[in-house]
Amino acid sequence: MKPDINIALLNAAQEIINRFSPLIDDEYEKSRLSSWGALILISAMKFNDSGSSLKQENADILDWLLKFTNLDEDDISKYGYKVTSEIQDVSIMDTDNQTLRGLLDREIIVLEGKEDAEGLKASYLLMRSMHQRRKVSDLVGLLQESES
Repeated sequence: MKPDINIALLNAAQEIINRFSPLIDDEYEKSRLSSWGALILISAMKFNDSGSSLKQENADILDWLLKFTNLDEDDISKYGYKVTSEIQDVSIMDTDNQTLRGLLDREIIVLEGKEDAEGLKASYLLMRSMHQRRKVSDLVGLLQESES
């Protein structure tokens, strides 16, 4: 995607939040429209970070898999993930992320069966960091601004 997408998303969010939302009389519908505008605004702001976040998340999952499971890089590549230092498109990194998350889920189940406390604790920390990257807590502040 071109960087112009960010500008288009920002303009769309501004139009929704500042122009269209105030024209609606129904408070519920106004709130819904403001929420959509805020989500579009967050998408525009977070777009540039999404590639680096996915890259970091993939690296974190790969490190965890190599450290706490019996899998090695060859095993992981059989599932469709290839360790590379090349610059990748966001859609490829997202596909890789889905593959690695599937492996992570599968291996956590194995560790639960073995009652591997150390590996499980590390998996919970990893999942918490993954969740932190995907939070949309900025939404509350943006919605409060639009209501003022």
